[in-house]
Amino acid sequence: MKYSQLFSKTLRQPPKETKAPSNRFLVQAGFIDQLASGIFSYLPLGWRVYQKIEKIIREEMDAIDGQELFLPSLHPHELWQETGRWTAYVPPLFKTKDQHGHDFCLAPTHEEVMTDLCRKLISSYKDLPKAVYQIQNKFRNEARATGGLLRVREFMMKDLYSFHADEKDLDRYYQKVYQAYEKIFQRCGLETQAVEASSGSIGGSFNHEFMFFCPTGEDRVAVCDKCSYMANLEKAEGKLENKNADEKELPLKEIAAKRGLNMEAMVEFYKKPAWRLLKTIVYFVNKKPMAILIRGDLEINETKLESVLGTSDFRIPEPEELEKLATVRGFVAPIDLKVNRFLVDKSVLTVKNLITGANKLNIDIKNFNYPRDLKKAEVVDVAVVNNQFLCAKCEKGKLKIKTAIELGHVFKLGTKYSSQMKAEYLDKRGKKRPVWMGCYGIGLGRLMAAVVEASHDEKGIIWPESVAPFQVHLINIGAGADKIYEKLVKAGVDVLYDDRDDVSAGVKFADADLIGIPVRLVVSEKTLRLRSGQAKDKIEWKKRDSEKTELLSLQEIFKRLKFS
Repeated sequence: MKYSQLFSKTLRQPPKETKAPSNRFLVQAGFIDQLASGIFSYLPLGWRVYQKIEKIIREEMDAIDGQELFLPSLHPHELWQETGRWTAYVPPLFKTKDQHGHDFCLAPTHEEVMTDLCRKLISSYKDLPKAVYQIQNKFRNEARATGGLLRVREFMMKDLYSFHADEKDLDRYYQKVYQAYEKIFQRCGLETQAVEASSGSIGGSFNHEFMFFCPTGEDRVAVCDKCSYMANLEKAEGKLENKNADEKELPLKEIAAKRGLNMEAMVEFYKKPAWRLLKTIVYFVNKKPMAILIRGDLEINETKLESVLGTSDFRIPEPEELEKLATVRGFVAPIDLKVNRFLVDKSVLTVKNLITGANKLNIDIKNFNYPRDLKKAEVVDVAVVNNQFLCAKCEKGKLKIKTAIELGHVFKLGTKYSSQMKAEYLDKRGKKRPVWMGCYGIGLGRLMAAVVEASHDEKGIIWPESVAPFQVHLINIGAGADKIYEKLVKAGVDVLYDDRDDVSAGVKFADADLIGIPVRLVVSEKTLRLRSGQAKDKIEWKKRDSEKTELLSLQEIFKRLKFS
């Protein structure tokens, strides 16, 4: 490919308001172009990288007996109503109507369609197991699309689904996919860690996320410093030490409290650490009020809460709604609160004599103790884990919170969808049983961005050879490099040839560093003349990740590139 013919331009300035190096360099180097928030066009350079990644993924999916297919992006609402996700899916679906008034959605995922195919095509144990995958557009109605390709609204995903007669066979195949994912990320030049994760809107009993740890990642992972435990913060569990176990439980006492309404104001008013204070947070769950008690220095993990409640239909009430529950915003207390249900986070059990509101403006209660002062409640784990927590697995290590990019997610769906949609098979005894399912996804654009996050410097991208858009970047500086280009192409070398005659050598070198092709070859009058007894027609060889340059013959270059 001659650069003068390339449908792309490098930008002298990076895009505005971008923190992720991948977004900066992929846009600036002409790999992608932003059409709207969270919507990107892949330009020829970017599409070549994408195709390399797709090829790696396809090879590894085929190696574990995956059969490729292609499914529609537009789904009729009836399928999604069968599973209850037409209204419950988070983020909300992109919904539309056709000219006949029929409801459709743009697919964020394909469980419903895959399960529908399963019930049509699988009827006997002799049809199992099966594994099918596609690489196709997905649409997610993200409220906050940020970080370039790291969080988008339209993206390409590889989603693999497997169908099994029982849980044991699902477990067997889950491990095969797990190992295939490790190979995919290694081949793309990335070191990843599989961590325990929340199933979110997909559901299922057990799943892992494959994480690449980096400063710009939006996911947060709890990592034990003593054992192998790692979990996404949405899923992570920990253990808190008792703060004041030696104290005696003191009697309840109302006190005047002319303070602000938030926890920071309460800490300032009492001059006490936040763990000595109690939050009582009211939610309306399926339109009914309930309350959650948690230590003042912790936050509620709404993903965990959704799992406890078994629904995503919950919200914080308005101030006027609190008044009907005999309380007031900022001074909510569990005592005499008119709600149907109380949940108590485990953190409350680690502290005695907590200070809380009194359901009256400017009045607080001292010395609240659970369970003494609240009998009918359920103890749950709904706190967001932080650096205070010990590991729940080994109970010795401390949990550290690290940032990461999620590259892949593997789910054991079990019989969740097959039971809802009646995808059944006849076993050897002729009895109907639900099909066991697994689901396994990788976002290709995010994987491409993660490669850049992992491999760049202040000048630009440093592509691994496996996914680079070209093998070599040939630069012509005032000398006839056309013949060199022709010989490289004839030998089968994938080359980007900077043949521009209207820019300086400095611009060409800067663009080469920005684009990041693994090998740079320079042809100039300097390299093509006799120097210090060297043979003629030398070419300057430089690796993108090195400052070292060498003068090599074309045959030596072919040898290094493994071409004869």
